[in-house]
Amino acid sequence: MSSNGKTKAAWDSMPGFKESVPGLLAIVIIAIFCQLPGLPWPVTIHHLLQYIDNILPPINGRGLFIDLLHFNYVVICLIVGILIRNVIGVPKSWEKGLTYYSIFLHAGIIMLGSQYLLRDMAKLGGTTIVIMVVFVFGGCALMVFVGRLFKLEPSLTGILAAGIGVCGVTAAVATAPMVRAKNEQITYAIACSVSFGLICLVALPPLARALGIDQYSFGVLSATGVPNTAQVIATGYMYGFEAGKVAGFVNIGRIVLIPAAAMWIYFLSMTSDIVGSEKISIIKTITEKFPIYVLGFIFVWILNCFHLFPKPAVFAMDKVMIWFFSLSFVGLGMQTNLRDVWRAGIMGMVVGYIIGAIKLGAAIGVIFLAIKYGWMG
Repeated sequence: MSSNGKTKAAWDSMPGFKESVPGLLAIVIIAIFCQLPGLPWPVTIHHLLQYIDNILPPINGRGLFIDLLHFNYVVICLIVGILIRNVIGVPKSWEKGLTYYSIFLHAGIIMLGSQYLLRDMAKLGGTTIVIMVVFVFGGCALMVFVGRLFKLEPSLTGILAAGIGVCGVTAAVATAPMVRAKNEQITYAIACSVSFGLICLVALPPLARALGIDQYSFGVLSATGVPNTAQVIATGYMYGFEAGKVAGFVNIGRIVLIPAAAMWIYFLSMTSDIVGSEKISIIKTITEKFPIYVLGFIFVWILNCFHLFPKPAVFAMDKVMIWFFSLSFVGLGMQTNLRDVWRAGIMGMVVGYIIGAIKLGAAIGVIFLAIKYGWMG
């Protein structure tokens, strides 16, 4: 397929703009009432929570929602979106527009490139890069090994390895043709990685605060242990602005590893159940599925490294980035149906959760060692 055909096919998979307008308007209006940073709109949920904190007795001198529970714009957007989907319900006319949350997310990631310079790449250091590589390839290998122990189908094992071990939805979609995954198995792997990511969203920030993990290290932890890109960035920002930026930046490295990781999963999972007589073009499969927005991030980052953006433009792009992320998290919340977790089955979900928990626990241990010996940051 030509590059033009590939791009056209990617956009053709999105609903038309006209039929998506109700959902897009809903995302924007809800995000405004949650609070879009920098927008002087007085009636927001964030302001309401600040008001409640001011009238409630402080807990150890701190407000409940803003200071202790850290209800920032990310948390509020996600929770409101999830409550609307699972408690109130989403009108059918909104559904097509909600799928554009991924476009907002990708645009935000591209804008994220404007917030980094070459010295920030150097700051990541060899430790962070080694952690990312080891956990991506090690997580895939562990998933394949445990999947065989539990006698899962090789194709399901391969797609779970991509979803949990590499990078959630993006990696699962890229790997699916190579391991001959069925449509229901792709859906299963996505449900597993997304639901595990939801657990990370809720549990990881308070756990990290109890452990005293700093902002930079938590950003690395999010990009290492949380499966999906949207949830990586959301988890990071729930901990703090600096953690969110680091999580987004480090996560780009994980996404760049998708082609090599997909081939790694393919060769680990090669059995007679997967490999049939039909030949697969591995290079073609990966190039057609590789996320183009990563190239956009790299392009903007390179321009910024050469100081081609004046400081006011960098400041404005930072605000635009936050707006895109806010819109994305509202849409992500309204696309999160908690009932899907129960519909997805048990065994594969259990195996995916086991590997996700092992990977996350190991990441916490490694990051603590890196902090102790001064290797991190």
